[in-house]
Amino acid sequence: MASEEEIRAKVDELEKLKAELIERIKKVNRRLRYKLYEKKALEPFLEKTKDIVVEPLRRKKRILEFRIATQAYTPKLEKELLKEVKKVEKELDGLREVEKARRKSRYVERDIEEANKEVGDIETKLKSYREDLKKLYDAMREFRNIARKTAGAEKREDDDLVALGDLALMEKEE
Repeated sequence: MASEEEIRAKVDELEKLKAELIERIKKVNRRLRYKLYEKKALEPFLEKTKDIVVEPLRRKKRILEFRIATQAYTPKLEKELLKEVKKVEKELDGLREVEKARRKSRYVERDIEEANKEVGDIETKLKSYREDLKKLYDAMREFRNIARKTAGAEKREDDDLVALGDLALMEKEE
């Protein structure tokens, strides 16, 4: 069995690790809280723009650009197609904010999931450290109880013994 000093050193080490984990979980919780506020701030805009579809415009632009690049058109027809491409690009520019908000929402969701996972991992480690600390504290308590019992037994032994001087006095009295 380990000595009390060794147990105390292990306890100090585990307490230090536990404190580091608690600080880390505080940081993660702050980040999580910020991300939740960010998500909440994005929700009204996303709700308002949920019916807007960007992909058909993007597809239309790609098709037009492909047609212009691969087929031969009269200058007038090609000019019309270019005007249509510019018109689609202008519409897409107006929707960039929507795309940006949707992309940001996806990133925020992923960050929230990662933060929740990290909190779970940290809590698992903390639980393990706390169990180990409980065992070590129980061992230290056992050492103290043994020391207390030993000290009490030694004192009782001292009380039961009679000093030589006292013995001589007793014999003189008799």
